[in-house]
Amino acid sequence: MGKDLEWMSKHAKELKMYSGKWIAVKADKGVIASGNSVKEVMEVAKRKGVEEPLVTKVPRKDEEAYILILR
Repeated sequence: MGKDLEWMSKHAKELKMYSGKWIAVKADKGVIASGNSVKEVMEVAKRKGVEEPLVTKVPRKDEEAYILILR
């Protein structure tokens, strides 16, 4: 997960386009799914063969950040 967080840090400006959305990230692939719910992004990630992505909601300006570790 450390590499995934590092990738997010390096690409913070790019992630702004996902403001208010949930995303699934893998450092070697970038953003692999985005949507309105954790369930939605996990389903897409699994279809793409990624079992344990870093899942987070990209906050809007008026929100705090969330990171979920799903095991």
